[in-house]
Amino acid sequence: MDNIGKITFVGAGPGAPDLITVRGLACLKEADVIIYAGSLVDERLLANAPGAVLHNSAKMALEEVMEIMLREFRAGKKVVRLHTGDPAVYGAVSEQYRELDKAGVPYEVVPGVSSVFAAAAALKVELTMPELSQSVIMTRAPGRTPVPPGEALEELAKHGSTLCIFLSVGDMDSLCAKLVKAGRSPETPAAAVYRASWENQRIVRGTLADIAAKVADAGIKRQAMIVVGEVLTRSGELSKLYDRHFTTGFRHHKFSGKVAVFALTRQAVLKASEIASGLADARLFVPEKFAGSAPELRRSCFPEGGFGRCFAENWPRFDAFVMVMAAGIVVRHLSGLCSDKKKDPAVVVCDEQGNYAVSLLSGHVGGGNDLARDVSAVTGGRAVITTASDVEQMPAFDEFARRHRAEIRNPEALTAVASDVVNREKIGLEMPRRLFDACFAGREQFTLLRERTDGRMLVHAPRATLELALPFIVLGIGCRKNVSSSRIAAVVRRVLEELQLDMADVSLIASASVKQNEPGLLDFARENGLECRFFSAEQLNAVPVPNPSAAAMRELGINSVSEASALLGAGEEAVLIRTKLADTDVTVAAAERRSVE
Repeated sequence: MDNIGKITFVGAGPGAPDLITVRGLACLKEADVIIYAGSLVDERLLANAPGAVLHNSAKMALEEVMEIMLREFRAGKKVVRLHTGDPAVYGAVSEQYRELDKAGVPYEVVPGVSSVFAAAAALKVELTMPELSQSVIMTRAPGRTPVPPGEALEELAKHGSTLCIFLSVGDMDSLCAKLVKAGRSPETPAAAVYRASWENQRIVRGTLADIAAKVADAGIKRQAMIVVGEVLTRSGELSKLYDRHFTTGFRHHKFSGKVAVFALTRQAVLKASEIASGLADARLFVPEKFAGSAPELRRSCFPEGGFGRCFAENWPRFDAFVMVMAAGIVVRHLSGLCSDKKKDPAVVVCDEQGNYAVSLLSGHVGGGNDLARDVSAVTGGRAVITTASDVEQMPAFDEFARRHRAEIRNPEALTAVASDVVNREKIGLEMPRRLFDACFAGREQFTLLRERTDGRMLVHAPRATLELALPFIVLGIGCRKNVSSSRIAAVVRRVLEELQLDMADVSLIASASVKQNEPGLLDFARENGLECRFFSAEQLNAVPVPNPSAAAMRELGINSVSEASALLGAGEEAVLIRTKLADTDVTVAAAERRSVE
């Protein structure tokens, strides 16, 4: 056949004409013939296909639908079979697929928004909530069409999951009775949404004890979605997805810096796009011919044969590179770009399936090892780390310095010290005790020779002594009266997580003198073994800050508490490394003094 058309099944969505998908709408606009599911589809959608021949299938048998579909397809026409909602849910499409398969006719399917999701949107409810229900059962009561054995409502109700019941509002009394008989409490929340998303949408809420009567009073007899379950109360536990103390594949907070992600093939571009979207600050570099496979939001393109030049030009502009390509290509292009292990950006190589993320360059100082872990968390693959200290699970002092914002004063000693560490020689340390306890306590190889509070840290190894200048970090804290120490701790934790620091990195905390008897603040200082230093209003008002507080001035006569006290506590040459985070009843800022004599 020389003139062959195209058949596409399209989900029209739940009702509102603007809830069809972008792809579905494009199919309508290109259609020569549309066979639509009668009153279940808002006919305003058909205005998007002014030149199409329309067929209402409401009174057609399967044979009639198939006859039109096959005839028009063989005539070279673009045929759209327009179903309500999503074709996959009570769409009666399987028999049509089967007939097309028998005839050897190809077809495509465009999904749509199901009425179950339109109903959930109307109810403003999440169908799955922690501790309430993590499963959704989509079903229907038996009618002229029976349900298979084992799928009776009484059996499904026993699971306790959220129930979304289609095509069953005509006999609510019987339905509710079956659910209660199966063990659901009569007080179980229930709702019915009539014609979800349509202009005449109506919502009825109640419980299994009274929803049937309310639905009858509302005059609802058909075209309603019934939702049953405790999720309607919206009283579930906090989702782990947005819990700051729960790590997900996309909330890993390890590498910090600007990342360039490069790809060469179409498949690599797709994987690179996934990786870039999962990193905090990433730019995507892809060949011009594959630009359409990458999100424009973060995309830059290079021409055919322009990869090497683009890579070299961007080498000094980024803190790290993720290269989704063969390692050999990367190694060859790195020649002539690397200059200093203390300054070179990190390089991670990833295969286009995301199976492995190999830390290739600047694993410690540049953060390549952490970046490899971040990439593998995004792709679900495995980080490949080859640095000896990581393989042996030993501390590396260049990485220690990076993570704790310390300056290495004699980097020429790093190699000898690292060798002694990997070879398990005894290492003596001079440093703050709180930092030793957090990072080295319990490791027999390391001994605290002397507690230091002067900002210096000495690492005494058999072959060399490494000197680090530790930052003096101060948290400025403002709070309302009678705020608990746990509340203060929660806001402090957010600030430290942003800075990728621990409480062990904090030298002291500071606040206004009017807070020197605040129980929660004093408890927080005591619980963390930190000195709390207080400053007068006069001292605080003499410090210029980026975010003065009108409320603090009005209530306390102080221009700034958290930012000014952080700067005063850190002393001369201090800089803010985190402007104030104001969270209802607590404000926290962080300042740092880096100079050490």
